[in-house]
Amino acid sequence: MITSVSQIIDEHSESMIQIRRYLHQHPELSGSEFKTTKFLAQKLEKMDLTYRLGPEDRGLIVDLGNPNPNRRLAIRADIDAIPVQDSKDVEYRSQVESVMHACGHDAHSTILLGVVNSLQQVFEKTKPEYGVRAIFQPEEETALGAKRMIESGVLDGVDAIIGAHVDPKRRVGTVGIRSGVVTAHCTEVHVEIIGRGGHAARPHETIDPIAAAVQFISACNALVPRSVNALHPFVLSFTCINGGERSNVIPDKVIVKGTLRTLTEDARVRVFERVNKIAEGIATMTEAQIKVDFGLIVPSVIADADMTTLARRSCEKLLGHEKVAEIQQASMGGEDFAFYSNNLPAAFVRLGSAGPNTGSLPLHNSGFDIDETVLPLGAKIMSAIALEYFEN
Repeated sequence: MITSVSQIIDEHSESMIQIRRYLHQHPELSGSEFKTTKFLAQKLEKMDLTYRLGPEDRGLIVDLGNPNPNRRLAIRADIDAIPVQDSKDVEYRSQVESVMHACGHDAHSTILLGVVNSLQQVFEKTKPEYGVRAIFQPEEETALGAKRMIESGVLDGVDAIIGAHVDPKRRVGTVGIRSGVVTAHCTEVHVEIIGRGGHAARPHETIDPIAAAVQFISACNALVPRSVNALHPFVLSFTCINGGERSNVIPDKVIVKGTLRTLTEDARVRVFERVNKIAEGIATMTEAQIKVDFGLIVPSVIADADMTTLARRSCEKLLGHEKVAEIQQASMGGEDFAFYSNNLPAAFVRLGSAGPNTGSLPLHNSGFDIDETVLPLGAKIMSAIALEYFEN
């Protein structure tokens, strides 16, 4: 069956490139994916497929195969872009100011369309007892999309799920795969520092929240790493400081934002404790009020051992053993596919997207691009994993 699927994908490889380029030219931020949803819906309608809209009419759910299957596998792709200015000098560069598909979600959506198109044509002839659910998910970058799709019932009747992400560190034609912990547990860090504003020429009359913020960040950078077991990887990065508007006015308040990435519960708890202790200490020294809030949480993607073995075997059949690499270490990046993998047996594949002339710049870089041969190949890989799942 995979031979027929691959032939259909090859026949549509050029149209897949055009679809991806259109999406790349017309990116939409998380929470605004209305036009992207409509574009993808139109493609599904041309395939004579019915679909359901996701929450707030963003995102799509498509069922293939038997409407009352004995087993159902879901395949997920994300559709949102991020606030980055596209710096590439190509005809398909983003036409939206300061918005870009710098994480490859345009490729993921295109690949899933290729999977849907090919499997649908084959299923019309074979009439399988099983079913496939395609999930075109919004709001991955804000880590809200998967939760909302799950709450709307997207996993009802689903037995397992697979996902993929393009990887500019790998050559096109290769994949990386791993079981167990695949990505980091991610926690937003929000720090509010309240002082007492005043004239910059008379700081002794104020409680300077900027000075407190500087000391807080410096203390965290110096002391937190000395407080966590070196065998438990973590990243604590402060990425945003907001406070003040005038050069001669000390503000009343400063907001500091950042992210914590951990791979173990021990590291996570220890960082929480240490950051709060540091905040208490800096507050005592500076007389500022410091409130630390560990907010939005995205758990680690956990790949099921059996599903990963199945995915690895499928990739080796399609690409060859030497083209399938074991990912040795979990990524410190976050991925809201985690919410699916915490509900169902899951596998997650890294698709090599770097070619000889393009595709090697990192994710979220303003020049990010892919070798577009990954589009049909990615569709073949995901289709092959799906068919392997139903053969076992």
